[in-house]
Amino acid sequence: MLTNSRTYVMKRQRAATRRRRCVLLVVFVIAMAVVGEVMSAPTKGEDASAVQAAQTKPAQQKHKPKASLAATAGDVTGAESWPDWKPTAQAQAAIDEAMAHGRPPQFVISSFDGAADIKMYRRWLPVAKRLGARFTFFVSGIYLLLPAYKDAYQPPHKPLGFSNLGGYAELGGSKSAEQNLRDNWRMFDEARQMGNELGSHYVSHICEESDAWTVDDWVSEQSQWEQLMLDVSKLNHLSPPITTRITREDFHGGRTPCLNGNKDRLYEAMSQLGYEYDSSESGILGHWPVKQHGLWSFPLPSIKRAGSTVGTLAMDYNFYFNHGATKDPVRAQHFADLTYQSYIGAFNEVYGGNRAPLVIGSHFANWNLGAYNTALERTLNEACTQPEVACVDFITLARWLDEQSPEDLAAWQAGGFALKS
Repeated sequence: MLTNSRTYVMKRQRAATRRRRCVLLVVFVIAMAVVGEVMSAPTKGEDASAVQAAQTKPAQQKHKPKASLAATAGDVTGAESWPDWKPTAQAQAAIDEAMAHGRPPQFVISSFDGAADIKMYRRWLPVAKRLGARFTFFVSGIYLLLPAYKDAYQPPHKPLGFSNLGGYAELGGSKSAEQNLRDNWRMFDEARQMGNELGSHYVSHICEESDAWTVDDWVSEQSQWEQLMLDVSKLNHLSPPITTRITREDFHGGRTPCLNGNKDRLYEAMSQLGYEYDSSESGILGHWPVKQHGLWSFPLPSIKRAGSTVGTLAMDYNFYFNHGATKDPVRAQHFADLTYQSYIGAFNEVYGGNRAPLVIGSHFANWNLGAYNTALERTLNEACTQPEVACVDFITLARWLDEQSPEDLAAWQAGGFALKS
C-alpha cells in the first residue's frame, strides 16, 4: 500500500527545507571558489582565456546537484547522469550568443505526456542527441504498477486502483507485463542519464473530476506518483529488483491530465512538495512565463493552425482532434505538413518577435500514422539549428528564469531588444 499522504508530505517538506539549505551551501562554496580564481589572476604568459572560461559559471550553477558532472557538456560517463537542468553544449552556446548581443535566446521546449513506451524513447532520444536538445517526459504513474498490485494506488474519491489508462498488461503486447515494465524503466534511466527530464503526469489520468480536488487531494496524488517512481520494485514485488539512478531530486514539475484541475489548489500542493514549475494551462503565444504560488507556469500556447481560420493549442492531440481523429493513410502526410506549418509558423513568430519560450506538447502516440511525430521532428530539425535557439527541457528554462531580473523579463515581454546586431 502506498504511504499515508499526510505523513509523506511532511517528509517531503522537510526534504525541501534540506534541499534549500544545500543550495545555499553550494552557492557559498561556488562564490568562494570564484573569488579564489579571481584573486589568482593569470600572470604574463599564462593562458588568460582558459582562466576566464574557468571563472564563467552557468546561470543554473547555484542549483548544482550533489552528483559530479561530466567533463564535456552532453557527455555521460560511467554511472553519472547529466544534470537535467544543464543545457547541452549547443544550447548553452546559443544562450551565450544571444545574451552577448543583449537579447534573450529563443527557447523551444518539447514535452511528451504518458511517456511510458520503449519504442517511443528509441525514437526520440536519438533526436535529442542529434540536435543537442533536451526533452521533458511526463510519466503517468499507473504504468508503474503491475495489474496484480494496482490496488496499492488510492486515487482521490475513486476506488482502489482506478485508472483511465489501463496498465502494463495492455501495453505489453507479446511481452509479459513485468518485462514491459522493466524495458520501459530502462528507458527512463537512459533518458535521465542523457540529461533529459522526467516529470509528473500524475497517476491515472483523471481529467474533469480533478477540477474539484482539494490541495490535500493533489498532495496525495503527487506523493503517490513519487512513490511509484521511486519504489517500483517494492510495490511490484520484483525479484531481482530494478536498479536505477533516479532519485527524488530529479522531480521538478508536471502537467495535469487534460490540463484539468483548479490551478490555485494544484500550485499550492506542488509548492508544498517543493516543486518548481507546472505546465498545465493554456496560454497566449508570445507571453513570457510568470510565477504563481512560487512555481513557474509554462502554458501550452494557442497557435494559428495552418489550413484553418481557427487556432488550437500547440499539442499533437489537438491537431489530431481537429483533423477528425482519423487513420487515413492517404491524408497522413497532408496532416503532417499542416501541423509542421503551424508549429514552424509559431516558432518564427516568437523568434522574430519578443522571443518568448515556445512550448510544444506531444504524447507517446502515433496518431494519424505518426503524422504529428513527423511534424514535430521536422520542426525541431529546423528550429533547433537556428542561431540563438536553445532546445531545452522545462527545468532548464525554470532555473535560467530564476537567474534573470524582473526588469529584464519585463523588457523582453515588451520586445525591448534588437534582433539584429
